[in-house]
This record gives sequence, C-alpha cells and structure tokens, in this order.
Amino acid sequence: MSEVSKIVAVDVVRHGVLQIRWDDGYTAPVDLKWIIARGGVYAFLKDPVAFSHVLTSRDGRSVLWSDPDGDIISIGADALRARAAAATAVDIAA
Repeated sequence: MSEVSKIVAVDVVRHGVLQIRWDDGYTAPVDLKWIIARGGVYAFLKDPVAFSHVLTSRDGRSVLWSDPDGDIISIGADALRARAAAATAVDIAA
C-alpha cells in the first residue's frame, strides 16, 4: 500500500471550498459543500466564520476544525485527495 501524501497547506477559496496543497506538489480545490449539507458533526460548518477556521493537522494527515463544544472534527488527507482527483477527472471529461 502506498503512503498517503500529507497536506502541507490549506486555504479557504470561498465558503465550502478549500484549496489544498500536498507534499508531493499536487494542489487542487476541494468542494466540501456536500458534507456540510449532510449536517451531523459537520453542521457547524454551515457558518462561514467557523468554516474559515480550518487548520492542517500537525502530521499533515487531515484538515480540522474545532466545533462549538471544543471537539476536533477532521477530514482525512486521503479522502480529500480522492475528492480532488475525482473532481479533476470530471472537469477533464467535460
């Protein structure tokens, strides 16, 4: 199994969309509006201010937010990379 690339930078493009750079140089926008719309533990991210407080984990294996209760909510680097790659493939096919 190959090692997952680590996230080295994350920026908010607009509410619900992150620009992520991995340690292998790959950079892509990742649309997270779908996961925010699902609610649950991600419901607090409907607030643009909360979404803007995204961080990269120390080990680079996820992006994370602190919810209103102080719990850490994260999304793994591998899932984000797969999402970015799938979106790129759709854009290329269009």
